[in-house]
Amino acid sequence: MKIPNSLCVNGRVYSGEALKTEAGRLCASSVQWKKGLGEFLQQWTSPQDSITVYTSGSTGPAKAIQLDKKAMIASAGATIKALNLNSAHQALLCLSCKTIAGMMMVVRSMVAEMNLIMLPPSGNPLKGTVKKLRADFAAMVPAQVFNCLNDEESRETFRTIEAVIIGGGEISPMLEAQLRELPNALYATYGMTETISHIALRRLNGPERSGFYTTLPGISIMTDLRGCLVIDAPGISEQTITTNDLVETEGSNRFRWLGRYDNIINRGGKKLMPESIEKKLFPYIIQRFFIAGLPHDKYGEAPVLLIESADIPHENVQLLQNSIATALNREEMPLRIIAVPAFSETESGKINRKETLKLCKHLLCL
Repeated sequence: MKIPNSLCVNGRVYSGEALKTEAGRLCASSVQWKKGLGEFLQQWTSPQDSITVYTSGSTGPAKAIQLDKKAMIASAGATIKALNLNSAHQALLCLSCKTIAGMMMVVRSMVAEMNLIMLPPSGNPLKGTVKKLRADFAAMVPAQVFNCLNDEESRETFRTIEAVIIGGGEISPMLEAQLRELPNALYATYGMTETISHIALRRLNGPERSGFYTTLPGISIMTDLRGCLVIDAPGISEQTITTNDLVETEGSNRFRWLGRYDNIINRGGKKLMPESIEKKLFPYIIQRFFIAGLPHDKYGEAPVLLIESADIPHENVQLLQNSIATALNREEMPLRIIAVPAFSETESGKINRKETLKLCKHLLCL
């Protein structure tokens, strides 16, 4: 398999030595996102067969792993095939190339010979862009999509992007409801650094909208004895990848994500999924929040609700408890509602549940 060494950026093609020179120029930039792209291109154009990537830290400490370039090309090819991308399309890069998500947008552009449009990876990458911006394909995190939809000009630009894949964090029910009304093709992604970005897509709007993820071409799935997802991705990984994600499967290529095995709360023998409870609570809470299980003398474990807030007045706690009681069953009701001034985060900006619980141990006595 040939490693592509040509990239079209903002309408200008860089090939061979010219691409190496451009990588060096970008590396010398004081702008971090440009430097990140340059560092990735330097790795890509080096003689080594693999590149160094750091995991997101969502499920443990961030660590450096080696990804084979040919496996990255295979992953890019699967996405290109699934979304029918080709050289007539323009791809929008608005994610950091220090992450696998940003790197793979560059690789997909190389493999499909798409023109890559670069924008700073800000909270709202479309804000202030010229109205004539034309992109056919983009990847964003949920926060970027949320900000784009809540700015009139950015929203109109977002609607014109033919296909958008959204990953790197959970899409809230509120955001998903907004996306259903849009005309372009919008997808949630499932994947991780170890799987070289996503291995499955879930359509969020239109007639193909579904609660199930469909794997990319050539990838199949199964479950282990715990009910957790096991991924078989020839060409991307030499071995099957066992995850801690509990899923409901339909055949060998469709699954519904239920939650993390390591987040399960065992309340008196009844297993509760925090993620399932959280979906029910989204309409009631504006701030960031999550459900966690804490040791309890009677039940073994019991759910508590942690809300990112400096303080929650007692009367507001009572009102919230009364409100959510209509959405949750008795076992799901949190025994306490706890205000946490600031949640701990992973390097990719996700809530680090375990570290947040460690930070507020003094508040967590049931």
